[in-house]
Amino acid sequence: MLLKPSSRKVFITGITLCLQILSATLSAQINESYIVPFKERRVEILSIIPQSRVVLNIPSQGRLKKSRETRVILYALPNGNTIEQTEGLLFEDREKREREWRYDIQHIAAQVRFLRERDKRFNYIVVYLESTTKAWTSHASAHSNSPALYNFLLDSIRRYIAYQLPGIAPLSSQRLIVASHSGGGRFVFNLIKGVDSIPPFIERIAFLDSNYGYETELQGDKFFKWIQEDPEKFVGVISYVDTTVILDGKRVVSSKGGTGYRSHLMARDLKERGVEMTLKSDTAFVYYNGKGVEIKIKENPSGKIYHTVLVERNGLVHMVLSGSRLESRGYSFWGNRCYTKYIINSPEQ
Repeated sequence: MLLKPSSRKVFITGITLCLQILSATLSAQINESYIVPFKERRVEILSIIPQSRVVLNIPSQGRLKKSRETRVILYALPNGNTIEQTEGLLFEDREKREREWRYDIQHIAAQVRFLRERDKRFNYIVVYLESTTKAWTSHASAHSNSPALYNFLLDSIRRYIAYQLPGIAPLSSQRLIVASHSGGGRFVFNLIKGVDSIPPFIERIAFLDSNYGYETELQGDKFFKWIQEDPEKFVGVISYVDTTVILDGKRVVSSKGGTGYRSHLMARDLKERGVEMTLKSDTAFVYYNGKGVEIKIKENPSGKIYHTVLVERNGLVHMVLSGSRLESRGYSFWGNRCYTKYIINSPEQ
């Protein structure tokens, strides 16, 4: 027989968790800076969990509104990229821009600035999650308890934000958007693995060509139950047919290992579990749309590599606004960059 925990036990457990998070934050190295052009506070925290680096970008107090709920975008980095490269910079020098190409393929900082200006329903905070191995795939392999570690990291970030902004972003008013690109998807899947059900405070989950690790048995039921419990829950996927890509004479992924295949599989699994979905296609994309679900798969008969282009062409903006009244307003997915004016020039210029 299952017994309801006593109030004393719940209280002690809560204190223990708070002390653990406080201890992790105190032992971590915290550095702060200020981004003058956009009036943003940048907080870097090292080692909340082993081999981790976190950067929070928070609007200045004058730009935060108590009347709004706060959307916290957790962005798990792709393999091989630093947080600075993921934030993005513009190098005027062509040779340097080509040499430092990683700074020009995501521009997540600029995409979030676009969201802040266009979407006045929420305060937006973005949190970049980097493994110091520069790959969440290898980090997960190195730590057998990674599901617990990743959930601890998430809880620590939420409580840190609530502590820093008590009148703006208490836990009760935080809406989490868990986003990832490329190998960052491993962070998300291991995060989900560590819980019996996806927590209700997670509002959206966005896979930007990062769902390589999707498995029916591990995630199918959890995704279905989560989006059925609340009409505001949303899982979005943007991917492409990567099985046609040939590099150095070899396929880059197996017939069932790429994000295109996994996206079709995810759609099939949700449909079989009861999610009503429409399927449309044109010469560019296959689209699955249903209650709380949007899956876009780029067709690719010529075998091109669209891995980062899916992010660059307003991918994060669309995953955040899809299904809302602001969808496609002031931007179009797969169109020109909507966020160009929010990109910071290299300090060397």
